[in-house]
Amino acid sequence: MVRDARFWSAAVGFGIAAWLLVPQVLGARPPRIRAEDIPVMEYICRETKEVFRLSATGPLLANPKTGKSTLVPAVYDARAKAWKQGPPLDVRQAPRTRRG
Repeated sequence: MVRDARFWSAAVGFGIAAWLLVPQVLGARPPRIRAEDIPVMEYICRETKEVFRLSATGPLLANPKTGKSTLVPAVYDARAKAWKQGPPLDVRQAPRTRRG
């Protein structure tokens, strides 16, 4: 059996078919996200009102000083000249549509 050319031909054919079909069945692997690709934005602490500039990785982050999950996205209010709590992260990242 080991010396039979048909066996080896079938094994090589099966290997090539599997190599070609497995990515089609399982789907392509998504590209790796580098740290530089994650946008940076401002977050404000709901308790201390401190502003932190961190990677936009979630809608609610832990405060680096206290460890509590109190950081929310922030926007700068030019009239009041202060930072305030902004819209949630999913709203900020959603594509804007024009209403006509």
